[in-house]
Amino acid sequence: MAFTAGYWALSALNPAVLAFFGCDMIYPRTGRTHFYGTGVADPLRGDISLRSLEAKSARLALFGAMQGSRVVRLSQGESRLLFPSVTLDDLETCELPATDSMPTLLQVEKELGYRVPSGRYWEVADRFDATEIDALDRQWLAAYRPFFLKHVA
Repeated sequence: MAFTAGYWALSALNPAVLAFFGCDMIYPRTGRTHFYGTGVADPLRGDISLRSLEAKSARLALFGAMQGSRVVRLSQGESRLLFPSVTLDDLETCELPATDSMPTLLQVEKELGYRVPSGRYWEVADRFDATEIDALDRQWLAAYRPFFLKHVA
């Protein structure tokens, strides 16, 4: 849901900055896990489309960069999201990752044929190959890695 909202915001609003706060997707075994207390990971976590939250965050950040939007997080500490952690003062000064690998990665996605116009990919999950998804995720991570390494705290 967080990624879907992120893509919608990029498309509909074309923001200069897309900032995530309180959405680190970390679920410790004990203690508070959410602003409302405790909770568990998304029940769809076993879903084939969410095999690597890190890769999905890299993809979203690269899509943002492609249109000049900085995708960041305002929280500090551990996160499954690879976006740089910034303060409110740094929102518009964070650099953008390179997007030169985007055409190649988008072509790979197209060739895999995993686009499901209805959005109800779980109804055709047998069309998906986890090995291919994992390979594509590694490519998204590799494309974002130089930027991520520059911003690791």
